[in-house]
Amino acid sequence: MGSIKSPTTDDLSADSSAGSSPSGREVLRIGVILPTDERHPVRWLAARALGAELAWRNSPTDLQWFVQPPTASPWLHDTTVAINTVPENVSEMGGELDVVVGFIDSDSTYEFWVDPASADMSMEDAVALIPRYLTPSLVEEAHPAPSLSESILVDVTTRCSDVVAAEVSRHALSRSLPISLIGPTDEQSHFATQLARHGQSATDVGTDLDPEQFGSLIQHSAVVVTSDVSLHHLARVLHGRTVLLEADVDDQYMQRDLWRAVSDPSGDRRHFSIEQKMGRLAEIVEQTALLRLGRSLSERTIAQESERNQQLMTLGHQQSVHWMRQRRRSQHTIDELRIALRQLEEERDTALTDAATSRLELRTQHRRLNELEMRVAQLDQGPARLQRTVDWSSVISQIERDLLAVLRWLRRQLGR
Repeated sequence: MGSIKSPTTDDLSADSSAGSSPSGREVLRIGVILPTDERHPVRWLAARALGAELAWRNSPTDLQWFVQPPTASPWLHDTTVAINTVPENVSEMGGELDVVVGFIDSDSTYEFWVDPASADMSMEDAVALIPRYLTPSLVEEAHPAPSLSESILVDVTTRCSDVVAAEVSRHALSRSLPISLIGPTDEQSHFATQLARHGQSATDVGTDLDPEQFGSLIQHSAVVVTSDVSLHHLARVLHGRTVLLEADVDDQYMQRDLWRAVSDPSGDRRHFSIEQKMGRLAEIVEQTALLRLGRSLSERTIAQESERNQQLMTLGHQQSVHWMRQRRRSQHTIDELRIALRQLEEERDTALTDAATSRLELRTQHRRLNELEMRVAQLDQGPARLQRTVDWSSVISQIERDLLAVLRWLRRQLGR
């Protein structure tokens, strides 16, 4: 899609809306609604990918992001963008924006509101756009724990059975893969205890990951084990190495699906259908904006208030970016310490193994030395030799000699 222009730009009066000014006609103002009612930020990433795709197709654009109140979503610390709140009167958004795009249902219909469903695009289609959004450079920069790349990622938000722990432990041992966990801290502790029974340990990658870090973590996982359908779908879109847990999972199912996910990943490929739907949606967005170019200036907010709000949003965004950088630096530091700790543990294990081997060799040498000393004593006829048996004939002869001596002494005494 090209930029939004009109052949009658010079003919419109100054009373037309700011959107009809040359800058307004050159730049398309698009607002995107970010979903917040989810366990993992899958739909959030899908909305980000959808907005980025629309911005690229309708460039140049001014892309703004919104969430619906209440704004207690755990993903609001996504500091890579400035996030606004949808006003109580949704119609006020029409004064600042040309088009608003969102999957969230609305009771009222507005001329500036575009539902992707109008282009036959579902949320699953939007999820399929995430690989375009998670570029290799972004994934490398945002990954919270590079030392855990290619690990078995287990989502323990729903409590896993001991069968899952046993099969994950077996698979990790057979392929020499680390195990990482996401989910509530209590459930992570419970699953770690289950893994310990099978001789395996797991690492918590953190509970404060922003959506881009979460997507990078999924992208670089060897296998994703989860009971969440949306997370399972995201992993299928990114690489296909995923196992969806069921309530009555057994060991044969887990073992078969784990090996199948690693050896023959079947990703979700729907590029051609998505291209058609995205092209149709971009056209709808452009047409909606063109139809609204003549709105009156009274429908827009006061310029001073708009500038003040913009300054507040810029300040908040700068603070959020600063906090995000600090958090990512701390996460990288934690990961470096994790690597150093792993190296120290390996060195400790090597030292313990060497010490045990040295003790065994010392015992063997000591036993061999005793055997040699005994052999020397057997071959030596000197005083160092130890008699193993009694020479009874010599003993009897000695007793006879002693008795004769005693008898002679008694005879001499009696003769006197």
